[in-house]
Amino acid sequence: MARYRSALIGTLVASMMLLAAPFAVYAQQQQITITLDKQSYSTGDTLKVTGKVPRVITGLDVIIQIMNERNNQAALTQVTPASDGSFSAEFKLGGPFMSNSGTYKVVVTYGDIQSSAEFAFTAQAQPTVREFSVKISGIQEDITLRGTITVGNVQSATLDQDFNSIVLQLSDINTDSKLTITVPSTVIRDEFRAQFMDVDFIAFSEETDTDIQANVTKHTANEATLEIDVPAGVSTLEIVIAPENIAVVPEFGVIAALILAAGIGTFIVVSRRQMVRVFPQI
Repeated sequence: MARYRSALIGTLVASMMLLAAPFAVYAQQQQITITLDKQSYSTGDTLKVTGKVPRVITGLDVIIQIMNERNNQAALTQVTPASDGSFSAEFKLGGPFMSNSGTYKVVVTYGDIQSSAEFAFTAQAQPTVREFSVKISGIQEDITLRGTITVGNVQSATLDQDFNSIVLQLSDINTDSKLTITVPSTVIRDEFRAQFMDVDFIAFSEETDTDIQANVTKHTANEATLEIDVPAGVSTLEIVIAPENIAVVPEFGVIAALILAAGIGTFIVVSRRQMVRVFPQI
């Protein structure tokens, strides 16, 4: 009898193991694949993570976290996987929760399954960003340019009608700097403002042979925001508005010339009248 019980128990245990085996294999297969575009990053870098979940569940998003060297959450996002289970996300690295160097971790969670991948992170001091606000001088319009600069200062702004450009006077650009500036549509004349969305911006300086990149990060009917990499040593930066047939607002010089011409004409007429009164025979 004892032998029979032992045999029966053995059979039951074996059966349970056989039944559990497929579930164990299935559980091992339920892994999220994770791929990072690099193995090491620094402050300011963009980390791109791609991967694939084993099975898509309708309405369930993929949760992606970055954990810092102290295993505290430094960044978080969630994305909806594609029909084949693939997903991707990007993180701009930096900020108060990524102020220390060390081994960081990307943790991906989907339902009750989770996977992770590590990367090396080097924290670097972020450049100081200064805000500026300058009024364009020498024009009849009241126009103020605003933005930020990482190194140096924006001293003044004028318009050059010959080159259809905004001229910025800079100072203390002792290393490469990044300038962000918002240009309102009011810099171009009233009759062209409906075409402001068609305007392109070209940045250059005669003080350097290096090409200067001006990237438009925002462009609406009312304003455009530019990011410009300014090389070290530049003190005058021009932002050309193209095409040239979309003209900038006139300078005071043009108006002053017209006023002067009108004034001289009036003076001549008045003077002649006075002369006729004094010398009627002339």
